[in-house]
Amino acid sequence: MANNSSLSKRAALRQQQEMEERNKRTRRILTVGAGLVAVVVVTVLAIVIMQALRSTKVAGEQLTPPNSTDKHGILLAGKAPQEGTPHLVVWEDFQCPACAAREEAYGPVIEQLVADGEITAEIRTAYFLDAGLMNDSSERAALAAAAADEVGAYDEYHATVYANQPAVEGDGFTDEQLRTEFAALAGIEGEDLTRFQELYDTRAFQDFVTAAGEQFSEDGVRATPTFLVAGQELSFFDSDSQTILIDPTAESMMAAIDEAFEAGDGQLES
Repeated sequence: MANNSSLSKRAALRQQQEMEERNKRTRRILTVGAGLVAVVVVTVLAIVIMQALRSTKVAGEQLTPPNSTDKHGILLAGKAPQEGTPHLVVWEDFQCPACAAREEAYGPVIEQLVADGEITAEIRTAYFLDAGLMNDSSERAALAAAAADEVGAYDEYHATVYANQPAVEGDGFTDEQLRTEFAALAGIEGEDLTRFQELYDTRAFQDFVTAAGEQFSEDGVRATPTFLVAGQELSFFDSDSQTILIDPTAESMMAAIDEAFEAGDGQLES
């Protein structure tokens, strides 16, 4: 009886161990499966959210900003490039914190150089950050900026968006901010405001904004902000020596632009 009892105990122990092993395998399978389901759910949600954000009706007649360039930028002060004068190309994304910082420091300097006729400049706007931040704020801001150009307020609107960029990256811009608050701060009012809001609401510049985003990829631009003169990228900071290479002054900025313009053989295209 004792031997039978010992055998029964050993058999029961083996059975228990086998059951525990099966349970562990089952838990591992369920954990992996749950993880895969979570990834699928997140992916599906991202797709659904982005589709919902893009569900606004697009105008049948697509427009081009009056101060647009061949490569889907918008000219500052409406001044077109001319032979012998350096032309600055700036690639930006309206949700990019570095772009906001660069605009705050160097925007007034560039504006001064353009006004003085020392350079011409254009802003090319990408919206690649939308995908990672799971919103469409960069794209909508680009649409609004293009609409502002239609009513003669691009420079002011462009500066206003950056001056009011959210402190937390990814918080994005509301439609109320883009179509009303920022428009007021940029001085858009009366009939111009009505026209601006109509263009924004109907995404009248969707094709233009999309083409700019495609140009960003086609040109192989690595990041925003990127400043180009005659195909030469301007370097603002030396990470090795921790040194600022271009000070936020007209003299320092112009010296860097002239150097790049000469290195690029005076080309106007970038």
